[in-house]
Amino acid sequence: MKLSSYAKVNLFLNVLSKRKDGFHDIETLFERISLKDELVLSKISTGIKITTDSHELPTGPKNLVYQAAKLLSDLYHPKQGVKIKLRKRIPLAAGLGGGSSNAAAALEGLNKLWHLKLSQKKLLKLGAMLGSDVPFFLLETSFALGQSRGEILKPFKAPKAKIWHCLVKPSFGISTKEAYANLDNVLLAPPPVLSAKRTNRCGDYKKQVVRLTPKAVNVKILGRSIEKGDLQALVKLLTNSLELTLNKRVTEILKIKKELTRHGAMRCLLSGSGPTVFGIYSSQKKALSAARFLRKHKRWQVFAASTF
Repeated sequence: MKLSSYAKVNLFLNVLSKRKDGFHDIETLFERISLKDELVLSKISTGIKITTDSHELPTGPKNLVYQAAKLLSDLYHPKQGVKIKLRKRIPLAAGLGGGSSNAAAALEGLNKLWHLKLSQKKLLKLGAMLGSDVPFFLLETSFALGQSRGEILKPFKAPKAKIWHCLVKPSFGISTKEAYANLDNVLLAPPPVLSAKRTNRCGDYKKQVVRLTPKAVNVKILGRSIEKGDLQALVKLLTNSLELTLNKRVTEILKIKKELTRHGAMRCLLSGSGPTVFGIYSSQKKALSAARFLRKHKRWQVFAASTF
């Protein structure tokens, strides 16, 4: 059984408060994009075996695909085991939800392979046990508003035209846990965006924290701009609270933003906990052109992708 496992970007991510359970209440707008991994599932006599073409990815209990299989196995005791081959294209620790997407695909695939006949509602509950982003990938929708930890979801109607992106991941990764821990060390403020300008006195990039939206604006307004396919309104509302957590890494992120903008991006934003930055482009041609130029930076991973 072969399954596709798609990435996501966050067009809006506002961290509201830290909860007593250690998680954070957030408000976010997910967009599923065409960048994808592939899972191949096959039955074996017993046990769970994970293989992957990524040397960075663990194949044991720390792997979310393994955890998804173990959860279903422990709960429903299937008569056979499973071998899962994971072909990675979504970068690791990138803010693109690759691990969560892989876990969601594993849950859906094993539900069929093991004939468990679990409802989508049940899969969503199981997904939330594995990670806050997993339920979004189980929802089979292009856009959704996520609340609470991100697991309470409301789908948005997708526009007729796809949104095109160029995505750039620098050479370092940022774990979600690390990003939120860093956020706890700074005062929660209105969601910022970072823009790059050169100072007159030196060639260094200058960090600027800019209020993105008027106080009355919220994620639902952004959702309506998506439903209308209004890119001009959409790009004015992009925001991510976690851009506050970049610390010393900000210089590289600003450099990426500057390059994306120089090559036609209408607006750029850090996706999720980062460090991937995505630009929004007015056409497929412009996104592909930007990706072609930015691949000249050998330390960056660069992708062109669209709404899926």
